[in-house]
Amino acid sequence: MGYFRNIALVIFMLLVFSTAYAGDDYKCKIIRLSLAEGDSGNIYNMYIKNYIGKEFTVERNSGLMSGALKNSYVTKPQVIDRGSKLNNSYKVVTTMKVEEGAGVGSNIYALNILEYVESPNKPFVFMENEVVYFGSCVHF
Repeated sequence: MGYFRNIALVIFMLLVFSTAYAGDDYKCKIIRLSLAEGDSGNIYNMYIKNYIGKEFTVERNSGLMSGALKNSYVTKPQVIDRGSKLNNSYKVVTTMKVEEGAGVGSNIYALNILEYVESPNKPFVFMENEVVYFGSCVHF
């Protein structure tokens, strides 16, 4: 009887620890967006169709985003704050100057995830030049 109880206890502990564990990286979903030139018209509708409800991931150590939103094409992202449970957001910035890209313009990408929010769902804001995306992220 003790043998089965010990096995049951081990299985229970594995289940508790595996479901309670959350990874360090983020999985994010885009909920809304806004354009600097206004939130109406064909361009805005194209962004809504292509991005709302879509997901992306963030490697927390490198800041690299992949999926629906990306922040690294030629240059590497720079994590400027890992965030904290108290009052700091996780922040990543990537810049690309004209001479680093295709030569047609410069780009700026800035991701801010509210790590300190006391919820599994962490709100985010991501700026890609003149487009701002909003949504929520979870650790995975």
